[in-house]
Amino acid sequence: MARNSPQTERIVMLTELLADEPETPRSLADIARHLGVAKATCYPMVVALTEAGWLIRHPTRKTYRLGPALIPVGRAAETATDVVDLARSVMHELADASDMASIAFVQSGSDVVVAEVVQPVGGRRGTLGLRLGDKVLLAPPIGSGIAAWYPPEQREEWYALGGQNLGVDVDVLRATYEPALALVRERGYAMECMEQQQHSLADAVSELRGRGVGGHRSTVALREARKLLSADAVVGDIDPEGSYQPLSINAAAFDRDGEPAVVLCVADASRPMSGVRTAEIGELVRDAAARVTAAMHGRHP
Repeated sequence: MARNSPQTERIVMLTELLADEPETPRSLADIARHLGVAKATCYPMVVALTEAGWLIRHPTRKTYRLGPALIPVGRAAETATDVVDLARSVMHELADASDMASIAFVQSGSDVVVAEVVQPVGGRRGTLGLRLGDKVLLAPPIGSGIAAWYPPEQREEWYALGGQNLGVDVDVLRATYEPALALVRERGYAMECMEQQQHSLADAVSELRGRGVGGHRSTVALREARKLLSADAVVGDIDPEGSYQPLSINAAAFDRDGEPAVVLCVADASRPMSGVRTAEIGELVRDAAARVTAAMHGRHP
């Protein structure tokens, strides 16, 4: 695993600080205090960011705010997440119909990133502790709704990551997941559950979120919390007479090349539900993802 760069983490922390309260200018002393370093340590970074236009410095107050050079960066990020704009109205309908929070994930490298969270009209529901921008490692038992559509070599990489993170032999994972992924392709959605423990996954994320620094802190929380999940969290056949409390029911929407562009998910069921209701929600998620695929002129692989 790549080592974290302290300087990079400071840039992330500084950007988050100024973005959280964009109308509040920050002095160099404020910035140094937030970063936990001496003013002399962060001063060269602040100067470089100011020269690049990422920050602007008040001429008399000597305070800093986000600069205009970040505007095109933000616009580029918006363009990259156009698919989320297409999905948003569908997500509202999905949240209302399921009475659960609806979450959109987009893939970024070996992670999926929370790109949108929509709550139902009935009130706020759990989100597994996830927030906009959080990254979740895409490795078993997470990501079967995407991995089901991977080509064999990419699926092997997914298994290898899972083996490292779960401490399970890759051959065992493959034997466990291949039938489950085939079922995901057949019915059009994936589901993960976990046995109810003293602390829920959402509680674990909340407790751990303060660890780490800058943008790394959420990743630390989520990667530690995922240790509560076992390899058998993915649900295969749904028994109509059974009872389920899903962590996630999710389905992929596809782009014009037939590759997953966004994953729609309902998450964090507050109580157990019947197998019949669970399957109904799964079909709602599948149909919502199909509508997003159609909206972006994608194609199902």
